[in-house]
This record gives sequence, structure tokens and C-alpha cells, in this order.
Amino acid sequence: MNKIIVIYWFMVGLAFIGQLLGFFMSQAYHLHPPLEFLVEKVFVPSGVQVVLIAFVQYLVKVKGLYKPKMLTIFGIILAWITAYTHASVPGLQVLFVIFLAVSLIYFSKAELLFSFVANITGLILLYLIPEVREAATIYEQFAYFFILVAAYQVFSLVLDRGTDILDVLKRSNEQERSLMVRSAMMERLTKVDPLTELYNHRTFYEYLDFLYDQSIHYNMPLQLAIIDIDNFKKINDEFGHDVGDIILKRVARTIEDSVTENEIVARYGGEEFAVLITSKSINDGYELIESIRKKIAYLKNDEINRPITVSIGFQPLSNDLTKTQFFKRADELLYQAKQNGKNQVAVSI
Repeated sequence: MNKIIVIYWFMVGLAFIGQLLGFFMSQAYHLHPPLEFLVEKVFVPSGVQVVLIAFVQYLVKVKGLYKPKMLTIFGIILAWITAYTHASVPGLQVLFVIFLAVSLIYFSKAELLFSFVANITGLILLYLIPEVREAATIYEQFAYFFILVAAYQVFSLVLDRGTDILDVLKRSNEQERSLMVRSAMMERLTKVDPLTELYNHRTFYEYLDFLYDQSIHYNMPLQLAIIDIDNFKKINDEFGHDVGDIILKRVARTIEDSVTENEIVARYGGEEFAVLITSKSINDGYELIESIRKKIAYLKNDEINRPITVSIGFQPLSNDLTKTQFFKRADELLYQAKQNGKNQVAVSI
């Protein structure tokens, strides 16, 4: 709407320049008294138009009145004033076609139809004034109506074509979004374990590579915990793999719900899980892992009617450890926790 108001200012400015040129021409040929021409043909109509546009701009920018039909009506009034003021100048009725074209900015056939009806009405009212009607032949009068009708038909076709292009773009955009969704789903499948919905083995190593380098380079804290469900093979053998899968998912949810967004949780393989702990001191990291162990031990497992426990190896990263040694130490601590009776966290000293 602000763009349309700018167009209105531009057109009124052009009209004012044209009126000044008309004034100089009339004085050159001594057609009108100078003061009469300036008042009646230049300053009064231009002043009214300026007041009208300023009022519309106030309604839009200050009052927030966003009404396309309001702008259309005011535009037709501007064209009407110019055509009426200079009735003897042929061709000014084309202004109604120009203001009809302005309605294309809304890209709405309803607004175009309203503008067409309003312009036809404005043209009819213009020719009801005798001095305007007498200044044009009957052929010219009908010609302007035909031009308006033809312009409306052409503009309607433009909107139809634009709508077709928008539909094509919309379908293309929907297809692109669908491909993006499928691509994201495929990427997720390559990163996530389908059973537990935790990161998988490969993704764990990607994070391990990145976090190890960051921790060594920037001296950031990093700990690794490897968690293994105790006696899980007996659960599968006694109750079946379906129950085993339920236990795996329950343990996975417990671990995931216990950590923050700063930790990386993955299903390392089988009944083993790995947790990479960042932004925590060694004591805080240990307390987190110990709390996970206790939560799992207190889980209710109606499927097997017994508690399940986990053994955990907890290894903080130090600068003297390579990435391979870092993981190997955590794995050795897990084995140590198993050897020492299970259901415990073994920590590097």
C-alpha cells in the first residue's frame, strides 16, 4: 500500500508538471488569463490532490487502515480531478486505465474487478458533466470505455498466468520440502539406532573424534562412560528377545532422561551404551553416572519381575591419553566393574 501511495505522488507530480507546461503554452498563445489558469487549472486541482494523498497516507501509516479498496477509490478520484480540470485535453481519460493497472499490485482478481467497476463508474460520472462530454466526440467517449474493458480482460489474463506460475512454484516448493524431509529421515536413519532411538555406533565415534580434538586443543573437560546391562544374555534366554528389547529401550530412556543437552548418549552395541560427558568436572560427571546406575537399579520391570543392574566404566580424559587409549581405558574399567561384582561404577584413579 505504501508503494501505491508513492505511485500516486509520482502521478500527481507528473500532472502538476504537465499543468505548468500547459500554463506556459497558454500564455505563449494568449489562451487564458494567467491568474485564472494558475488558480483553476494548476493550484486548486493539485492542492486538492495533495490533500487527498496526504490524508490517505495518514490513514495508512498512522491509523494502520490497510484497505485496498480505499486506495482504489482515492486513486480514481485523483484521475477524475485531472480529467475534469483539463476537459479540453484529449487522452486524459487514459488515467483510469493506469489506475486500473495499479490494482494489479494486489495480485487479486477480486481487487481488479472492484477497480474496474469503480473506474467505469468514475468515467461515466465524468461524462455526465456537459463540458467534459462536449469536449470529446461520441467515438472518443466509447473508445475509452472499450479501452477499459480491454485492459480489464488483459489484466485478468495476466493474473491468471501469474496464478498458474505461482501454482507451479508452490508444487515445486512442496516437492522440494518433501525431498528435504525424506533426506532428513534418511540422514537420521544413518545416525540413530532404530530400537532405542539413541545415536548409533558410527555416530558415537564421529562425536568422539570431534570432542576429543576439541578437549585436547582447548583443554575442555571430557569424560567417557561405557554402560553394560548385567546378565542381559540370561534375560534374552529366559524371557525372549522381545522382552530383551523392552529392557533395552527402558534403560536407554532412563539414560537419556538423566543427561542434559551437553551429553552425547549412544547405543554402542548389543546391551552396551556410551555416554560422552562435556562441560562437567570429574566429580560432577561421576555423580551423573552414579545417579544413572541407581535409577536403573530401581526401575520396575514387570516383564521379568526382577530388578536389572548395570556395570559402568568411567574414564576422564587427560592430555597423555590418545583417543584409542581413552576409549580402551573406559572399556577396561567396565570389565573391572564386572569382575568386582557388577552393579557399580569403576573409575580410573
